Amino acid sequence: MQPSGNSHGVTISRRIFRLAVSLGGIAAIGAACVSVPHIHVATAVLALLLAVLIIANQWGFVEAFVATGLGALILDYFLLPPRGWGIQSFEHWLVFITFVAVALLTSYQAARGKRLTEEIAAQHRELERLYAFGRDLPIKGSPASVVAASLDSLVRIFQIKAAAFYDSDAGNVAYAGTKGGSVSAELLRRAIDQGGISIDKDTSSLLVPIRCGTHPVGSLVVYGDMSAVTLRAMVDRTEAHLEKVYAQEAQKHAEEAGKRQELKTALLDSLVHEIKTPLSVIKTAASSLLSKDTDTASRRELLSIIDQEADRMDASISEAFWTARVEAGTLESGKGPHDLRPLVDETLHELKTLLENRTVVLEVPDSLPPANCDSHMIKGVLKELLTNALKYSASHSPLTISMRQAGDEIITSIADSGIGVEPGEEKLIFQRHYRGRVRARGTGVGLAIAKTIVEAHGGRIGVESKRGTGSVFNFSLPVSHRNVA
Repeated sequence: MQPSGNSHGVTISRRIFRLAVSLGGIAAIGAACVSVPHIHVATAVLALLLAVLIIANQWGFVEAFVATGLGALILDYFLLPPRGWGIQSFEHWLVFITFVAVALLTSYQAARGKRLTEEIAAQHRELERLYAFGRDLPIKGSPASVVAASLDSLVRIFQIKAAAFYDSDAGNVAYAGTKGGSVSAELLRRAIDQGGISIDKDTSSLLVPIRCGTHPVGSLVVYGDMSAVTLRAMVDRTEAHLEKVYAQEAQKHAEEAGKRQELKTALLDSLVHEIKTPLSVIKTAASSLLSKDTDTASRRELLSIIDQEADRMDASISEAFWTARVEAGTLESGKGPHDLRPLVDETLHELKTLLENRTVVLEVPDSLPPANCDSHMIKGVLKELLTNALKYSASHSPLTISMRQAGDEIITSIADSGIGVEPGEEKLIFQRHYRGRVRARGTGVGLAIAKTIVEAHGGRIGVESKRGTGSVFNFSLPVSHRNVA
């Protein structure tokens, strides 16, 4: 196989068959002319020329050249006087020479026209295949998945036997087609350093290195008939697409690194936020205990508060320590399928002291699927939204916690009947240290922490509010398609 623009080569057996049919056709026409009494030489010449032209147009110049030779012999021996070998008159020599010249010229032009037509048609087919190949390349995905899809498209669209790609970074070979595995990885490794299209005669394959920019990323082997121009164009498209995929991956990694840093900051802020609240309560209770006016019952109540808040602070520190042991970028290790109703119940139980004068309405359907989340972090989000609702609503007003499935997400909403959010503050309140126009106790980082955690899970958080009638905070989490362990 040659990396050229020629069409499929003619086998020896097919060539012999064509020559035999061509010679047989010319012989039949010659015999017919000889058998007709008093046939004019011009008629015989035209019949032979027509046959040669048909052969050239159908099969090419080689067959037409051989047919012309046989036609010239028949013309000399049977049709031009005297009968037998040899031509005597100048007129008959002119007929003979004219026949040979016209037959060769017309057959050459016919064969050339046929070849050009076939080449144009082949180029058109290759352009269509290149267009289909470029359109078939996946828009997104990892480099490995793009390579696999490219190999499948290459085999299917260009109708070749097989193709293989050697990944120089991973050191493995991906195959597509019916002949996968017959080329050695060592041969593919050597092809990277050759810098251009090469031919492996042992496997009848074409090899070409694949680069992204100036960096070689692997090599491609193609089993089948493909021109060098088409192969180079296909490789150029593949390289351009891989460069785009690598750029997308680099951007994705940069974004993930930014999210990891945000999550680390959120965890540190969360630790400070979780410790300062119980510490403030402990400080207040301890100051009251130091007062001489406290009776026994009050002292027991204050000690109970100190005990509860110390436990709460200890749990916060333990949770922060556990979270810090897992890098923020490995959030996936803490994710799993979790039913949200038990998380809500646990959160309400931990906040029972703050919620003792409140009516909490739960609207959670029994058919709600599990969410893919880190249970500790999502409990933190629930605590923050509930404590936020307590800060900005009347002391005896009810709270409503509702959940619903929306497509591939679970939407959790916490509604209060408090003062609401000022118009234009719906997004500002999720910014770090933004306190809002209506001041309440707090550091202004709780909602920002909740936003970071939710977005790290692939969800969204927001608020719907009307001044004076309350707010509805909602956040989404992806549905888990695994069963709860």
